[in-house]
Amino acid sequence: MQETTTQSRPLEVGEIEERDVITRDGRIIGHLKGAWIDTSNWTISSLIIDLKKDVVDELNVKKPILKAARINLPTNYVQRVADVIQLNVDMSGLSASLATGTGA
Repeated sequence: MQETTTQSRPLEVGEIEERDVITRDGRIIGHLKGAWIDTSNWTISSLIIDLKKDVVDELNVKKPILKAARINLPTNYVQRVADVIQLNVDMSGLSASLATGTGA
């Protein structure tokens, strides 16, 4: 019998209830659109966020031509999940982490 090897890879989950995503300083940066699941341990590794148009430039995120700008935000940036997703960083901290590549 041949042994098969499986590789764990992220799995995108869609159709999640849309919620606003806000920074620690109260800025709404966008809407939750989905999540990535790490299938090796079945944990959510990052959230998929469609950014609002007015924060795309401020966060220095590349703008697609026909779709909303989207980031994958690691779950270690999440402080609380309720009616909204509240992050544990303010707007300047999020911008800095995206610029250094430690965020999305």
